[in-house]
Amino acid sequence: MKYYFAYGSNLWRHQMQERCPEHQVYGLGSLNNYRWIISLRGVANIIKSKGDRVFGIVYMISLQDEERLDECEGVDEGCYTKETLPVDVNGASLDCLVYEDPIEEKGSPRAKYISKINMGIADAALPQDYVNRYIRMYIPMES
Repeated sequence: MKYYFAYGSNLWRHQMQERCPEHQVYGLGSLNNYRWIISLRGVANIIKSKGDRVFGIVYMISLQDEERLDECEGVDEGCYTKETLPVDVNGASLDCLVYEDPIEEKGSPRAKYISKINMGIADAALPQDYVNRYIRMYIPMES
């Protein structure tokens, strides 16, 4: 099993269950010196940003789960690259698989992406001040 840090639509448990049926939730994590954005492609991304941090869920995934994630995230098409980054979980640093969009320019979310992110925010129980500061500038609340 490998640690995977999800910060976008894979925060939504329903989507993770479909994509990675063997996954296990490990816990809430934070990636230091990065900032959450929506890229020009209309999806979540992280960019280096000193003093900021990104919250997300650390999952344990199998090799088969990782292969399915690679396909879903468009790794072969260059939509996302795979990195190993240190993520803080309960005071410990874990090396986690993280998908990064090579496009760092900010954009607007795809219409269908808004509800996925909102469901993920609820499922992950992200800190509200973090959601308000970083995510709400891109993703409106839904009624």
